[in-house]
Amino acid sequence: MNQLLTNTRLALYVDERILKELATDDNTDGTISSSTTITAAILRAGEEIASAATRSNTYSTTDLDDLATANNGMLEGLVSDLALCFLFERRGGDVPEVVRAKASRAQASLGDLRDGKRVFANDTNRAAGLPSVSVVSVQARGNLGMVSDTSFFPVRRDRVY
Repeated sequence: MNQLLTNTRLALYVDERILKELATDDNTDGTISSSTTITAAILRAGEEIASAATRSNTYSTTDLDDLATANNGMLEGLVSDLALCFLFERRGGDVPEVVRAKASRAQASLGDLRDGKRVFANDTNRAAGLPSVSVVSVQARGNLGMVSDTSFFPVRRDRVY
């Protein structure tokens, strides 16, 4: 499985100043695009999502890679919320309440993905709920050899009282 979100795309969802601060362990601001710390948090978040999404056999890791390539907003939002929480937890201090709330929402969404209550929005999943009806045509019915079409059952007679 590939990285579901690039470091630079994470900056679209999280304040860049916070990411620069969390990118390094010293007092200097790090570089977002080359930070191994941010990459590790994104990979960990991606593994959490893959674990939940593949649990219900709704998605494969290839499907997740395709969604990541298409810049699926829901997927990127989940990755960014979880990765930000992991970056704050890595520091060992208190996780801000806003970040904790985002992570809780993301975990709830992962639970819904795991249980099949939610799906990622793509063309296949949008059409999945549409009903389809298959009917055996009259012409094909004679070739099926159905018991109800044979002379096995007697002709029905209506009772007259």
